[in-house]
Amino acid sequence: MSVIQINKLFCLFVTVSTIFTFPSISIADKYNWNNIVKEASGQTVYFHAWGGAENINTYINWAAETVKKTYNINVKHVKISDTSNVVSRILAEKNAKNNKNGAVDLVWINGENFSSMKRNNLLLKENWVIELPNSKFLDFKNNPSLLNDFGIPTDGMEMPWGVSQLNFYYDSKYINMPPKSALSLKKYILNNRGRFTFPQPPDFVGTSFLKQILIELIADKSILKREYIKSEHEKMLNPLWNWLDAVTPHLWRNGKNYPSNYLSLTELVADREIDIGMAFNIAHASNAISEGKLTNTVKSYIHNGGTLANVHFLSIPYNSSSIASAKVFINFLISPEAQLKKQNKDFWGDPSVLSSKKLMPEWKNKFLNLPRGVATLSNEELDLKLEEPHPSWVKVIEDKWIKKYGSNN
Repeated sequence: MSVIQINKLFCLFVTVSTIFTFPSISIADKYNWNNIVKEASGQTVYFHAWGGAENINTYINWAAETVKKTYNINVKHVKISDTSNVVSRILAEKNAKNNKNGAVDLVWINGENFSSMKRNNLLLKENWVIELPNSKFLDFKNNPSLLNDFGIPTDGMEMPWGVSQLNFYYDSKYINMPPKSALSLKKYILNNRGRFTFPQPPDFVGTSFLKQILIELIADKSILKREYIKSEHEKMLNPLWNWLDAVTPHLWRNGKNYPSNYLSLTELVADREIDIGMAFNIAHASNAISEGKLTNTVKSYIHNGGTLANVHFLSIPYNSSSIASAKVFINFLISPEAQLKKQNKDFWGDPSVLSSKKLMPEWKNKFLNLPRGVATLSNEELDLKLEEPHPSWVKVIEDKWIKKYGSNN
């Protein structure tokens, strides 16, 4: 079977979500992979990834040191604060016709940034995920979220790396029962002036919080799966704006200032300036407790109807100058060894994308025996997950929020 035929079959698989799983690596595939590994030796990968959390940076550094020893690949973690800036840089290179020697070899990405890269043809297009040997540990058949990024088919252009879910936390020493819905949260804010806030959009967690409120309040949630069209959907956002109009004057600092990110929220909770924090990493509160940033009376929770959940991915730009080494590094990052360490609460605490059913018993047991943090919710408690809206809604929400409320900052 030719490479073109394989690619066509993969695209068909993604489009119609067939019942077939990816084929096992053939002898020819193994030969090609060995060539990729050989080509990768000595290359340098410039990995553009958010650099705002010490535990994540430490994990990436460990992975970089491991592939250096194993594959002679140099990984440079380019710490970024906003992935959209990386997308803009790649687009600028494309406009300048720099199609082979891009500054970005690998990017940690999802959501609107992936949609933008796909729309502007900035991604490597050869359905490369199927040629990575460790992709056999992912259950693409029974977990369609691995093939869709905020409702946009990935078409084999990004590899799942981890699972995230919006979760909240509070200090049980001071609060008996936190608010577990948009409506009860509104009441809580009105009755406890200045004790709640969220990261300032377009921060990812801040925007996600706004989406969470919208999803809970909108009458027809299926509308959010469609592409946003102003003439049809503008009024659908009114429940969110009405909610914000009511609570904003009662937020921390009267809604005139907002923390920059979820880590800033942690400091505010620790200093007893606010009552509730939020994060997308389900182990964040536990990690903060182990680091001494929060007390061991802190507990996590999600809303009764569930919270936003999504998969985050790794993508290779179309003009990467180190494609082979980027693939080898990604293959390591989705290996049982790397995913186990990533899920370990003492390192990152980010849930694995691997399927336990596809793992050998030895690795399956290692995952089962991983300790959970004192404030980390169980899989059962995290069972209720809400789908992300179509990415076209994101910028509309962010821009309107900035216009309505951000001018006060």
